[in-house]
Amino acid sequence: MSRKDARVQAFQTLFQLEIKETDLTIQEAIEFIKDDHSDLDFDFIYWLVTGVKDHQIVLDETIKPHLKDWSIDRLLKSDRIILRMATFEILHSDTPKKVVVNEAVELTKQFSDDDHYKFVNGVLSNIND
Repeated sequence: MSRKDARVQAFQTLFQLEIKETDLTIQEAIEFIKDDHSDLDFDFIYWLVTGVKDHQIVLDETIKPHLKDWSIDRLLKSDRIILRMATFEILHSDTPKKVVVNEAVELTKQFSDDDHYKFVNGVLSNIND
């Protein structure tokens, strides 16, 4: 499967991990995916999920100046996770920023409210790689 599919699974894993009542570890959350999606790039998923969780404070500080009258806590959970994922990938991978932003926009269209993709695109366009 593609990186796009891996990003979807990484998003869903991060979403699950952000639920306050969960005691799941990253590894346990990823293991749930393996049963149904054995053909995914699990090294990439693990790298992305772990990176976002380990660097969450720095990612939030990188994102905050570009939110314009919003706080990171006021964002929809889906938007917040997508912004963190994309920011991490922009800062820590050799994937072209344009590709990362486009993938984030597509994730937002799939998992967030109407027109939120415009907001995500605007924020990520201002993140320096």
